[in-house]
Order: sequence, then C-alpha cells, then structure tokens
Amino acid sequence: MRKIGILAVIAVALVSVPILAQGATKSIDQVPMTKIATLSPSSQVVGMVVRGKMIYLIGTVTGVVSTDGFIQAMDSTGAVQWSVPLDNGSNEIATAAAFDPAGNLWVAGTAQTTNTTFSPTLVDTATATPSPTPSPTPVVLNPDGVGVVALIPMRPDLTSLSLWKISPSGTLLATYTASMGSAFYVRGISVYKNSVAIVGTISTTSGLAGLLIQGDLNGIFGKPVVVGKVDTQLTSVIRKADGSLVLLGSSSETIAKQGRKGIKDGIIVAVSPAGKITSLVRSSNTASTRWWLSGTNSLFLGGVATGKAKTEAVVTKFGSTLVPLWTLRFDSIGYALTADSPTSHFLVFASIGAIAGVKGWKPSKASALTLSLDSKGLLNGAYGAPAIENPIAIGYSRELGLVVLGQGPSGVSVFHTLPR
Repeated sequence: MRKIGILAVIAVALVSVPILAQGATKSIDQVPMTKIATLSPSSQVVGMVVRGKMIYLIGTVTGVVSTDGFIQAMDSTGAVQWSVPLDNGSNEIATAAAFDPAGNLWVAGTAQTTNTTFSPTLVDTATATPSPTPSPTPVVLNPDGVGVVALIPMRPDLTSLSLWKISPSGTLLATYTASMGSAFYVRGISVYKNSVAIVGTISTTSGLAGLLIQGDLNGIFGKPVVVGKVDTQLTSVIRKADGSLVLLGSSSETIAKQGRKGIKDGIIVAVSPAGKITSLVRSSNTASTRWWLSGTNSLFLGGVATGKAKTEAVVTKFGSTLVPLWTLRFDSIGYALTADSPTSHFLVFASIGAIAGVKGWKPSKASALTLSLDSKGLLNGAYGAPAIENPIAIGYSRELGLVVLGQGPSGVSVFHTLPR
C-alpha cells in the first residue's frame, strides 16, 4: 500500500455575509412546473444530469440475488430512449454522473468487484490513522437525520470504486474499477478535459472520512486525498477553470487544528491542481448542524442548517477566493440543491410556508419550490412542484429549461419549466 503524506491545511475564516430576505423587493407569481414522467417504483433513482433535450437518470435496480447500477436516457415527453445496465458481474450501485467535453457520460459508483489499482492507507489531513477495515454492519451516512437525497445504505461489501463511460447514444464504452479496501460511497464526480475527480465517504476504523480520488479517462487513478477520520463526509466536487477543485461536505471533528464551530459544520475544501489541500472553510453557525450538498461552477452552493427550533435550506454565493458574497435562507424540511444557467442561479428545496415576494405560494405540506435568482441574489422567478416533497436533483439546459427530480407520495417524478 502507498501511504499518503500528511497534508497541511490553511484555515480561512468566514467574513460577515449579507443575509438576504426570503424573496425580493418585487412580487413574483409562482408558476407551476410541468410533469414529464413518474418513474418506476422498482428503480432506486438517486441522481440526474441534463444535456440538450435529454434527461439522464442514474440509480440502482435491486434483483432477487444482486443489485446493479443503471443509466437511462429520457426525452422531454417522458419516453425512455435507452437504458444501460451497469453490471460488473457482482453487486454494484451507481450514485453520481457527469459529462465529458465530447458529451460522453461518466457514471461513478461502488461495487464488490476489486482489483489492485490501489488500496489506500487512510491518513487524516492532520493525524495519521490505521488502515480501515470494512464495517460489519451498514454505516449510517446521515446520523443527524438531516434530509439528504435518497441514499442507499453504505454497504460493507461494496469496497471498490466503479467508473463507467457511456456514449450519448447509450453504448457502454469502458468500465474501470479500483479497490478501496473499505466500504465506500460515491457522492460526486467532475470531468474536466482528460481528468476525473470523484468524492465520497469511506468507512474507517473510527467512523467516516471524506475521500477525493483523481485520475485520467483511461482509468488510471492517483493517490487519494482523505479529509477527517471520525465524522467527515464529502458530498460534491467542483472543478474550477484553473484545474483546482472545491470539495463540499460536512464534519464534526477537528481538521488541521480547526475545531468544529457548531454541532456539525459545513466544510469547503480547496485543492490545488497538483492535488494539495490549500484551504479549509467551516460554517460559522454555533448551535446548528450544517451540510453543503450541492454546488455549481460559479460557486453557488446549496445545503441545510438544522437548529433546535427549525430547519432551513441555505444557499450562498461565494467569490473565487471562497469569500461569501451573499446568503439566502428558507424554512424547509431539508437541503437546497443548486444549478446555473448563463444568466441565473437556481435553487430547489422543500418549502413549508409562504415566501415573501412570491405570490400564489402557500403550501399545506412540504412541496418543492424552485427559485431563480440574479447575480446579486434577487428573485426573478418561482416555480412550484407540490407533487415533490423531497428534491433529489436539479438540472438546466437551454432546450429543456429547469428540470427537477424528486420524490413524493406517488413516487419519484420529473418536472420541468422554461424560466422567463
């Protein structure tokens, strides 16, 4: 096994952030979104990406003796154009997807299949720790009960990273695997030029750690970068134009001599193009549980803050140096997920009440509401989908507009709208 050297992390303190009001100075009419499809209850859909006129769904199908990942292409009418099973010959799950510049889809997940590409000795960014062993029981990825997207339990038998390449027409072009040596769950993937970055959560002997793996598009992986060792998770990865990375997640433990500020802090980790951690930003809420779950290339981040009295969906726009520019908070039962268009920022969350500045929106139960914001965080659109109680993913394309995947009483469904 190759050992990872201890990485120095520079703490970056949060400066004061403008907290904008729920809504805007002008009133906006809520516009109902249009349902595209309700999905089969047998498929455990956990993610979605959108490109052009197509919606690509990823997830897992559970059979009698095994589980297999899948990716499925759906058009704007809800018709399935193709579906590809992601089966390495054992048990697999598919949990994250991204496009490369040629339009190929890269799907990441975990499997029982192993090889000897690498089996990392986990080293915390501040303190070395023994190599992990698989947990004897499924690990709870969300011990604080925060509303996180439909997660499959972290199974101790799924100890290998799997990476699948699929053409836009639905042909499986390549499959790559790498043994992780411990239970692993992929949460995010980014593809840039000839490289791929994958983040997730890995089981350690003392709890959970966040993990970043980078490699090329031929399935050759470098040394993993590990953040934390007891209670840290990485949930999303953003690739900046200079090739550096921004990792999002949550942690309740001390990392690089930075102790927690709340019950659990949302964390933002900056990684250089050479794969070195250069800074760490922790959320500053002293009496809440915080997660960053979603982020765009413009550094528009979405997450959740849970305190004693209420839960809020939170979005913050950060500058290029990870200085927060403005923040919005909304009463919710869970997190906010984010997306961008060339001119707007979008967030979707489970709204539980009226929103100042949004006319015609008074949900009687948790209902998905998508808001469109300008560069200063001012509201310029509101789109409701009451059939969705728990948003799973949000995407945007010029042809389809806003697309939201989510779960409700009738199952998992897909809605869309063309923003103004």
